[in-house]
Amino acid sequence: LTQLEEVSSVVANVHINLLSIIENGKDNPFDKYPRHGDEWIRKVGEYISLTFHAEDFTLQCLNQGVSGYRSLNPSCKLEVLNCLCDEALSCEKLRTCIDNKDRKCVATQEIKAATRKQKELKRRYDDMTKTIEGGDTANNEEANDILSQIKEAEEVKQAAQNELEMLKRVHRTTPVMEDKGVKYWKLGSYCNCNISIMRQEFDEENRTKNKDMWFMFTEDEHKVVEDHVTTRSRRLRRNHNWV
Repeated sequence: LTQLEEVSSVVANVHINLLSIIENGKDNPFDKYPRHGDEWIRKVGEYISLTFHAEDFTLQCLNQGVSGYRSLNPSCKLEVLNCLCDEALSCEKLRTCIDNKDRKCVATQEIKAATRKQKELKRRYDDMTKTIEGGDTANNEEANDILSQIKEAEEVKQAAQNELEMLKRVHRTTPVMEDKGVKYWKLGSYCNCNISIMRQEFDEENRTKNKDMWFMFTEDEHKVVEDHVTTRSRRLRRNHNWV
């Protein structure tokens, strides 16, 4: 196919990734459905014909592959994409991902609220301590109540942090290399074919700010990083065996 006859790679990527979710694919979806081929378009047509009541004209165009898809007007193309999105949303894999995202938001808000509450309670307790040092009568019952609330807030915060950490483990694979404030991740199918390793930099002291920085490597840089990771892993294993 010439460049003028191809479907935009961005459009193809969206549809192919949705197909992979629907099929619960574990391998690289672009091996099964090349971006510049007809396979993904015809497969989309199959799903729509089996699941939705699309117009015959739309299905006929999809069965023709790239040329047929390009002949569809924007409204029909949007209908096709909506059908795929609806089908993907019914999949357990995507629903679980969305539900976990909501749980992450709730846990993050609980951590922030508990931290604010702790800060306010500690301020009140410090003020009470200063009052005691000034010679005024201390209300021991109130002081104990504040300490109890501080402890409760810490327990809520710790539970939310545990929930957040558990949810992160659900979606992330193990990094290929990890150091202080830095992780290297080997990416799978949902990325540019020339990018397969990313570097994550984060603040270990405060992970709730969500200010991680990500860096992608070019193909040449990828080889350097991969060699470094492999060499470092071998050295760590050798040192472990000596212990």
